[in-house]
Amino acid sequence: MPITPGGSPSLLAWFRAARRFVSWHRRSVAAALTFLAVLAGLGALSDPAGTGTEVVTVVGDVTGGRTLTRDQLTTRSVPTDLVPRGAVVAIHLAEGRTPAGPLSAGTILTEAALVGPGLTGLAAGHVAVPARLADAGIVQVLRVGDAIDVMATDTGTGEVRRVATRARVATIPAQADGGPLSSGTAQDVLVLLDVTAVEAAEVTRAAATSRLSVVLPGGSG
Repeated sequence: MPITPGGSPSLLAWFRAARRFVSWHRRSVAAALTFLAVLAGLGALSDPAGTGTEVVTVVGDVTGGRTLTRDQLTTRSVPTDLVPRGAVVAIHLAEGRTPAGPLSAGTILTEAALVGPGLTGLAAGHVAVPARLADAGIVQVLRVGDAIDVMATDTGTGEVRRVATRARVATIPAQADGGPLSSGTAQDVLVLLDVTAVEAAEVTRAAATSRLSVVLPGGSG
């Protein structure tokens, strides 16, 4: 029944008191809901133990074709539904491996981004042979997977001959400082090549008497 100015004073007072109570109650509920919403938001931003997956990432930018050292790797937890397929989940599984291409700082490592352990990426029937190239600077333009011709220059006669055709760069080993591995001189550098057994014998034989260099042939490979 509506309250009119002429209505009972006690009833009118009760109505006003009830309205004040409801108003206060609503403000309290609203404040409580706001508080709970803030808590929920903070919970969403955090990653409680056990709700994420540990993955391996690179600390800084990494050049492709150089083996990874422990100080280049770290782990972090990411939401499980954001973990890429084949993600590497422990540092020891990535240490000593070789990225097939350059990686940016913070990149999550995956098996697809790394050369297979033990050079399992070698072509069928091929072997990996070490070759010390006379020009250390050439590794700045070489990448894992490149097809190269290996040339041998006889140190006595100067004769040049091709000892491997379209050999694949399997890896470029790194030394402790992250640079390419040399044999102790500033002029040469070690690379591992994916070649046939016959070419491996030719490269090894030529290395005993000749300086090895490479030519990057044109065309697809």
